[in-house]
Amino acid sequence: LDGLLSPLSLPVSMLLFAWAWHAPHAVLPCRTPSRAAPQPSLPLRPALQPRAATASCSSIAEPPEAELPSAATTEALPPLFAQIEKSLEALTGNPQLLLEAVVGLNLPGGVATYDRDRVVGYFQRRPTLMVSRAYEFLRAFQRVRSAWEATDGSVDRGVVLRSELSALGPVAVKVGQTLSQRPDILPEDVCEALKGLQTSNEPFPNEEAYRVIAEDFGAKGPLAPGLPSPLQRHEGFDPDAPPLFAKLTADCIASASLGQVYRGTMHDGREIAVKVQRPGALRQCLLDGSVIIVALKAIQGRYWNGDLLAIFDLVASGIVQELDFRNEARNAAAFKRSLSFLGYVDVPVTLPELTTRRAMAMEWVHGRHLSDLAPEEAMRMTFMSCEAVTAGLVLTGIVHADPHEGNIMLADDGRLVFLDFGLMSGVEEGIMEAFASGIQCVLSKDYVGLVRAFVDTGFIGTPIEWRAKESDPWQTTHPAGPDLTAIMAEELRERMEACPGGGSRFGALSIVLGDMGFFWQMYTPPYI
Repeated sequence: LDGLLSPLSLPVSMLLFAWAWHAPHAVLPCRTPSRAAPQPSLPLRPALQPRAATASCSSIAEPPEAELPSAATTEALPPLFAQIEKSLEALTGNPQLLLEAVVGLNLPGGVATYDRDRVVGYFQRRPTLMVSRAYEFLRAFQRVRSAWEATDGSVDRGVVLRSELSALGPVAVKVGQTLSQRPDILPEDVCEALKGLQTSNEPFPNEEAYRVIAEDFGAKGPLAPGLPSPLQRHEGFDPDAPPLFAKLTADCIASASLGQVYRGTMHDGREIAVKVQRPGALRQCLLDGSVIIVALKAIQGRYWNGDLLAIFDLVASGIVQELDFRNEARNAAAFKRSLSFLGYVDVPVTLPELTTRRAMAMEWVHGRHLSDLAPEEAMRMTFMSCEAVTAGLVLTGIVHADPHEGNIMLADDGRLVFLDFGLMSGVEEGIMEAFASGIQCVLSKDYVGLVRAFVDTGFIGTPIEWRAKESDPWQTTHPAGPDLTAIMAEELRERMEACPGGGSRFGALSIVLGDMGFFWQMYTPPYI
């Protein structure tokens, strides 16, 4: 945390730690990079590895909006959208409807999509929101840094970090979920504390969840026997109508970054899980995205050579799509089909008639998470998980981009069940081939082939760049000779053999590359 001292660094570090340092098999929730238009890359900075500071979205009451002169903001908006926004503002005065128009949800059958100019244009006309949100980022960072600097053991830094991320909201919680799996970035005690964010995040009031369920599922009467309906005072409510569900838990049984889950039973006896989106999640995440974009514009080209804005656009696109549960239902079906050849991978079946943007119902899975398994079962689940994720990366190109412990279960019948398909990614065939080749090269200790695989996947640029020490500029020549591929391969071999548990171990490769990144220019491609 000692290097992340400016207010601008907070949202930037949040983005970088959430995805640039994700597990090696995870990929960005975004469209596949085009061959015709190569995507920008972000140089890997090993100096970032031991640091972490994150922030994101919290529920905030919107202060009175201070409108900027229209000439300063509407020029960036497409004329048609500016007209739509003006009409909605005049007719409804409803900020939520305006924001839904920003991401295209006001159109018939509209599905949420991300457009940077529209999002920033919306919030630039509401500067009070952006300034207050940036201040919340800063205050949260200061509290976390204070806990980190305490040396007397009086403060549990993991608990403090988890509390701050939970309070800041959905994006920050998702960052914490990712960091909980990365003991190479954070101390193990902090990682353990953050694992609570996977299924035990701060829930929102049940009454708000009930309202979403009733509105989106078209309940005319009670939700379930014994549960009060939030619509009972509305016109058209029929207290004698059949309940929507035969049973529904009075409290959520799990709460994560973007929603919480209730357990229920249909009238035909099917057990289901009902997932409900956090109220205001769309607005909170897009507001945070606008603050992050402003921060990235301020530092663009000053600290990294990569196009941070382009990388963030890919991340933000995935988050916006995740806020539409209809996307998640489609992703789940595609993922299940793609890995059906393995025979043991499964996903919960969603109920199309009970799937909307803000709520969805799916079959209940009887199973356990990794932390609840005996050692032998945990080893078997880990083996199956690695095989399934690798198959997506090198064979199918359809990849679950958020495979933390809370999103994978071992079913009682032995199936490996993946959950939460909001964040997905596609990988090009050529990159899949390069990854497969790289895996083979690690196992066979072919380090020249491994360097070439790094180039083909975009982790190393062309030409290869090197420097003697951190303060030196990058260069394409080396005192040992003109063939930088062979020179880098030889250094890889020497370091792997010297690394404890080295040779063909992938864990050793991660350590070695972390050290070599100071002297060889490495990148995080946008699809990562």
